[in-house]
Amino acid sequence: MLLEKEDAEKLIKKILSYSKAESATVYVDGSNSQNLRFALNTVSTCGAINSISADIVSDFGKRSGTVTITSIEDEMIEKGVRLSEDIARLSPESEEFMPPLEKQSGYLEVKEFFDDTDKLVPKNISEKVSYTLDKAIDNDLQSAGYFENESAFSSIGNTNGLFAYHKRTNAGFSTTVRTKDGKGSSKIDRSYADINLLNVNKFSDSVIDKTILSKDPVRHDPGKYVTILDNAAVSDMIDNLIGFMSKRSADEGRSYFSEKNNKNKIGQTIADAKVNIFSDPQSTLAPASPFYNDGYPVYKRDWIKSGVLKNLYSGRYWAKKTNTEYVPYPTNIIMEGASKSVQELIASTENGIYVSRFWYIRTVDQRQILLTGLTRDGVFLIENGKIKHAINNYRFNESPVNILKNIIDMSVTEKVVGSETGSARIVVPALKLSEFNFSTISDAI
Repeated sequence: MLLEKEDAEKLIKKILSYSKAESATVYVDGSNSQNLRFALNTVSTCGAINSISADIVSDFGKRSGTVTITSIEDEMIEKGVRLSEDIARLSPESEEFMPPLEKQSGYLEVKEFFDDTDKLVPKNISEKVSYTLDKAIDNDLQSAGYFENESAFSSIGNTNGLFAYHKRTNAGFSTTVRTKDGKGSSKIDRSYADINLLNVNKFSDSVIDKTILSKDPVRHDPGKYVTILDNAAVSDMIDNLIGFMSKRSADEGRSYFSEKNNKNKIGQTIADAKVNIFSDPQSTLAPASPFYNDGYPVYKRDWIKSGVLKNLYSGRYWAKKTNTEYVPYPTNIIMEGASKSVQELIASTENGIYVSRFWYIRTVDQRQILLTGLTRDGVFLIENGKIKHAINNYRFNESPVNILKNIIDMSVTEKVVGSETGSARIVVPALKLSEFNFSTISDAI
């Protein structure tokens, strides 16, 4: 269910009117979505989901209780409020409790809702996916994937007079295409608020071409090599990096960003001078919510500028305790790139490896931000500026910090979806690195 701003505010005020708590916060979210799933070059399922929910948080002193309701009938609202209050009274006190924010102002105007995306119907979706299926059949390949479009809103209000609302759309397309012998594979995953940016034909052509190129991989030893990481692989690395950029962890000495004398490394050079990473809710390619989930406004913010660490995110409690600025987690992540294409990065490489994407990434050592994971869906040997042939997959042990220190060159930026970035709005370039540590061979496809 999609509520406009006035209706969302009215509903939140209605829910709050039932409250008997010392303070209360209500989050109301809703969406309308349609999806189509395909496998073995044919449509398998399709569906539509309309939903609305309200999270009710009641506070008594430093005790809080939360209840989620999925019906906005008066009876259910009152039951939800009473239950959240009962839970709060029974809950232990939180030493880090922070009261709801006061009324905020200055929210940025963000356009993340597009009529063309909102008005998509099943016929539009099937027409787009048909191209992928036909292309796979024509090339004697097997395709499977998913298409979804969603119109949604998020809103928050509390007993201190705060109210914030954001409406958005999203169209997402992903497909994995494999050779029939199962030895070659490629995948692409893209999503945009504006359906007109989601060029399914172009993305399908790309994934088909790479699948054909991935046939009959040749064994290649693990080691450290000059490496080109495609945008999707970079997105996973940067998303993981941001996840470790907690000011509290740094100040408490539990992080790569810790510093004995200064508590953290803000102001220090941690990456190549070409590296600029920031967040900007008003990005045209990856627009995002103009407020954090507690209703606090967010603006454009530098995280790494010319290789220098500029900010670490911080919760309200830690900001108050350390008498520093409250810096919420970013609602999108953007890394500046250059003007080159991925093909130009390959052409400039005498010997190296090209990685399409990663999979199953896990933390080995948080103090080094050392990650391990697997390559997947296309790894290729580069010789004399050209892809020579596909090679086996690898397990890697590497840190995103090392990646940002080892940059030789980068491509233009692209909004991509990594294997584990979920709905995060991430815009990154492909990166050419002086080295990347492939630790062992993997049997993954």
